[in-house]
Amino acid sequence: MPQRSVVEAPNPLREGLRIKQSVEPCVMVIFGATGDLTHRKLLPALYNLALEHPLPAGFSIVGFARRHYSDEEFRQQALESINAYSRQKPVNLQVWDSFAAGIRYLQSDFHEPEGYERLNNLLNALDH
Repeated sequence: MPQRSVVEAPNPLREGLRIKQSVEPCVMVIFGATGDLTHRKLLPALYNLALEHPLPAGFSIVGFARRHYSDEEFRQQALESINAYSRQKPVNLQVWDSFAAGIRYLQSDFHEPEGYERLNNLLNALDH
């Protein structure tokens, strides 16, 4: 059987660019952060991204939900979810420590305007 070689086609969207684009720091806000979707899918997927391709410096996750958690309690819940549902096991503690450093949690009822004011303040603080 003849051996095939793979030739990468040039990316037309990069034509004319002289420098590689880098990913800017950002904050992902997860509304309903204590729910099943977050724990089974979102947090493990974000951890896997961090494991396979380092996330940009300054990347943060803000969980927003009704349950009363501290930042540390939410991080612990996230670690338990990643241990249970990540496709990469066991958890790489060096990657986890870096990933967890960007995790915050804000408790609020979704109908309270004060919660969104606190979220705005937190996002502004993370942006500076």
